[in-house]
Amino acid sequence: NLLRKLATQSVIYHLWKWRNNLIHNQTSIPAATVFHSIDRELRNIISARRHMKRFDSLMVMWLR
Repeated sequence: NLLRKLATQSVIYHLWKWRNNLIHNQTSIPAATVFHSIDRELRNIISARRHMKRFDSLMVMWLR
């Protein structure tokens, strides 16, 4: 499933970013901010490709 793949990639990236921020800057990003970033990134990816056939119904699936 394309949506699952995009979501997995986004979650891995943002968790990696959170971990690196904690290690290198000794600051923690709140979980709500991480979730918001993941949501925003997926909406942007889907919106940017909404004209492509494979991305037609992804926004509806993501918002469910």
